[in-house]
Amino acid sequence: MTAGKILIVEDERVTAEDLRDILTQLGHSVTAVVSTAADAILEAERTSPDLVIMDIRIRGEMDGVEAARILRRRFDIPVIYLTAHADPETLSRAKLAEPLGYVIKPFQEPDLQANVEMALYKQAVDRESRQRRERLSETLNAIGEGVISIDRKGTVTLLNSAAEDWTGWTQSDALGRNFEEIFRLGPPERLEPVRRVLSGGPVESLNESSVLAARNGTERAVAGSVAPVWDHTGTISGAVIVFGEAKEESGLPFDPQYLATAPLGFELVLESAAMKQVMGLARRVAASEVSTVLIDGESGTGKDVLAKYLHSHSSRSKQPFLAINCASIPEALIESELFGYEKGAFTDARQQKRGILELASGGTIFLDEIGEMPLALQAKLLRVLEDQAFRRLGGVKDIQVDLRIIAATNLDLRESIRGGRFRLDLYYRLNVIQLTIPPLRERRDAILPLASYFLRIFNLRFKRRLQGFSPQAEQALLAHDWPGNVREVRNTIERAMVVEDSSWIQPSSLGLRPDLPGAMHIPESSVTPAFDGMSLGDAEQTMLVRALEKTGWNQTRAARLLGITRDTLRYKMKKFNLKADRPG
Repeated sequence: MTAGKILIVEDERVTAEDLRDILTQLGHSVTAVVSTAADAILEAERTSPDLVIMDIRIRGEMDGVEAARILRRRFDIPVIYLTAHADPETLSRAKLAEPLGYVIKPFQEPDLQANVEMALYKQAVDRESRQRRERLSETLNAIGEGVISIDRKGTVTLLNSAAEDWTGWTQSDALGRNFEEIFRLGPPERLEPVRRVLSGGPVESLNESSVLAARNGTERAVAGSVAPVWDHTGTISGAVIVFGEAKEESGLPFDPQYLATAPLGFELVLESAAMKQVMGLARRVAASEVSTVLIDGESGTGKDVLAKYLHSHSSRSKQPFLAINCASIPEALIESELFGYEKGAFTDARQQKRGILELASGGTIFLDEIGEMPLALQAKLLRVLEDQAFRRLGGVKDIQVDLRIIAATNLDLRESIRGGRFRLDLYYRLNVIQLTIPPLRERRDAILPLASYFLRIFNLRFKRRLQGFSPQAEQALLAHDWPGNVREVRNTIERAMVVEDSSWIQPSSLGLRPDLPGAMHIPESSVTPAFDGMSLGDAEQTMLVRALEKTGWNQTRAARLLGITRDTLRYKMKKFNLKADRPG
C-alpha cells in the first residue's frame, strides 16, 4: 500500500472525523481537516499534501469544484470528490478539475480505500513521468544542435531551444502537432528516413541537400540523423531527430576504408553504410553537451572505441577519460572505486582515496557492462546523473562534479528490468541518446577491410611482410558468422600472422572451422586439461596456469586465449596467488 499525506475538506464534522480515523488506520497521514475552500488553498500551500479529499458543496463563496481546479493548477495536487450529489450537472462540473476519484455519500470504507490507493498510485506515476520529461528536456536543451522528439505516430513531444530557432516554432505551439508540419524538409521525400525509423528501422542520416523551411518561410540547408527510441519493453516508442547546419564534410573518417586516428590513439575502420550512420549521429552527439549516452551492442563490437570517439570529439577532450568495467570488479570493491572513501570508512581505509567519479570531473566516465552493476549501486549512480553530486564512502559532504557519463552494455537491459536486475528509472535516465552498434554479421562489407587493417597492424608489430589474404582465405572470412565481432577478427588475424609461413594468409592459418559456424578452432589440448576428479576451483586454477604458461605469462595474450578481460585475469591470479616466478 502507498501511504500519503492527505488533506480533508469537509464541513460535516462527523463525516470529517470518520474520514480522519479511517485514513489514519490505513497508514496515511492527515495533514489537516478544514471546511472552506479558502482554508483548503492556504493549507495546501503550507503542507503540500499528496491528495485532497473534498466535498463539492462546502461553506464559503467558493465551492469544491473551483477549489479543486485551483489546487490542481497552482500546486498540482489531485482531488477525490466526496459528495452526496451525483446528478449530471454536478458530475459535468466536477470533471473540470480532473479528479482522480468520486465517492458517493454515505461511503463504504472499501470504496474509499480503493479510490485513495488508485489516486495516490496514479499521482506518483504521473509525477515520475513528468519529471522524466523535464529531465529529458533539460538535457536536450543543452545540445547545441536542433533536437525534435516524436512519438510513434509522428506527434511532436519535445522541441529543444535550438530546434525552436531553426523551425520558428515554440515548443508550446509545436507539441501535439505532426512532425511534418514542424520539420518541413523539401522536397517531401526527404522525410522518408524519419518514417523508416518509426517503422522499425535503424539509425539513418537525413538525405543530402535537405532544405528546412522555417515557419516564416526562411529556408536553410540542414544535415542530421534520426535515431529510434526504444521503451523498456523493447518496442519503438518514437524517434529523435538531431540536426544542424549542413557543412561540407571535411572529416575523412566517413570515407571508405579510411583509418581515423583520434587523439586517444585508437583507430576506426568505417566501410559499412550501417556504421557510417551510427558514426554520423555519434559525431553530433559528441559535439553536444548531452550528459548521458547509452551504447548498446554485442560483445566485441567496439563499444569502448565508440566511447573514446565521443570523448575525443567533444569539448571535454583535454580532460580525463576514465573507464571502469562493472563486470570485472568484485561487487565489494566497485563502490569504493567509483566513489572513493574517507579515512576510517572501513577497516582497511587508512587514508582518504578519491574515486573515479571525482578524478574524472570535467571529463568523461565510461561505465562498461552497466547491466552488471549491483542494484544498490544503481540507486547511487542515479543520484550522480540527476545532481552531478555524490559522497565518498564514510563521507558527510557532497562533492560536486561535472561529468559526461557514457554507459555500455551487451545485455538486454529491458529483460534485466523485467527480471528486477536493473532499475527502470536509471534506464530512462541513461537512455536519453542511444547508439546501437550493429553486429559484424549484419555488415559483412566491413569484414575484409577490418581484416586488412589488422594485417597491417600485426605486420608492424611482428615485423613481418605478409601481402594479404588468398582468395580462399577471403572467402572463409566472409562466410564466417563472427559471434565475437571485431574482437574475434582481431584475434583471428593475430593467430594467422603467427602460424602462416607463406606471404599470403591461407584458410588453414585462420583456424575457422566450417563445421561449427561462428566458432574459432583452438586445439583442445592447448588450454583445456582433463578435469576428471577436480573441484571447480582446482579446474579454474589449472586452466589459468595452462593459459599463462602457453603464453609465457603474458597476461594480455592469456586473457585473450581464455576469452576473459585482462582485469578479470588479474583478479583471478590474485585469488589463486599466481605469480610468474611460482615454482612448477
